[in-house]
Amino acid sequence: MATDITLIITNWNGEALLKECLPTIQKAVRFDSAHTYEVMVIDDCSCDNSLSVLEKEFPWVRREKTPHNLGFQEANNYAVRMADSPLVMPMNNDIKLEEKALFHLAKHFDPIQNPETDQNLFSISGKFFGFDKTTFLYGNRGGYFRRGHFYLYEKEPNDDSQTLFACGGAFLVDRKRYLELGGFDNMYHPLYYEEIDLSYRALKRGWKIEYEPESIAYHKVQQTITRQKKKKQIGLTSARNNYLFVWKNILDKNMTREFLIYIPLFLIRDLFRFKTRFWIAIAMAFERLPQALKGRKMEKRFCLYGDKETLTKINPKICSSQ
Repeated sequence: MATDITLIITNWNGEALLKECLPTIQKAVRFDSAHTYEVMVIDDCSCDNSLSVLEKEFPWVRREKTPHNLGFQEANNYAVRMADSPLVMPMNNDIKLEEKALFHLAKHFDPIQNPETDQNLFSISGKFFGFDKTTFLYGNRGGYFRRGHFYLYEKEPNDDSQTLFACGGAFLVDRKRYLELGGFDNMYHPLYYEEIDLSYRALKRGWKIEYEPESIAYHKVQQTITRQKKKKQIGLTSARNNYLFVWKNILDKNMTREFLIYIPLFLIRDLFRFKTRFWIAIAMAFERLPQALKGRKMEKRFCLYGDKETLTKINPKICSSQ
């Protein structure tokens, strides 16, 4: 029987996390009686007991496995192609859901529950806290381009205005449109910017990304991230992906000219300050430049709205002050 929504949990060696998070997902599914759900765990060739734990303790979960280790982006795309529901919800394996979380997201796509449903709605996500349930992490994001760089910022937690992107930890999305965009771009492997890239491309096609502050999820911050070496590598990867995102998606001629002027100036400044982060990051980005340029060519064919118009819708106050 076809379902309305498939929850897709990408997993790699997350045996303990699955045990901790899946019970909350089951409660959220049961609460939303207006829709039918399938919960799928796509295991990316784990070497722990994830699949056997699912079989023994969570038999209601659909268990799937990638043919080989694909990484987060491609494993998720692989699972979305296997789903047959009109809506899918990509999720990390370290996400817990508040009982009403799915109900508040799904109603935005349901014309019966919400007569004002926007036919151009692409995706929606909610508000995220830490596992302590009190530490606010993120929700409605904005973004703007200045001096050659793309900057992100957090809006007020209850601001339900148009958001820049649906948070990748758990977001409900139109499956057909997701696949039309090609899903997450593996150019950003292993992490960061794949959901920003996906959402930004959707916005430039005229689709909407919404934020629902009543939908609450809890994200576990991994302790390994606190290790200095790990933090440094994450910082470099994030900076690299910022360059890749700009090369691929910022098509406005003036913005592109701004990038070509300011980035060399910033790099020269850092050289005299003996700072190497952005030198390393841009060298890492150049290794993937062919992928970025290929994506840029594709976006020029399909986008309906320019960068300035798109960003003004997301950040009217910031853009009007520039």
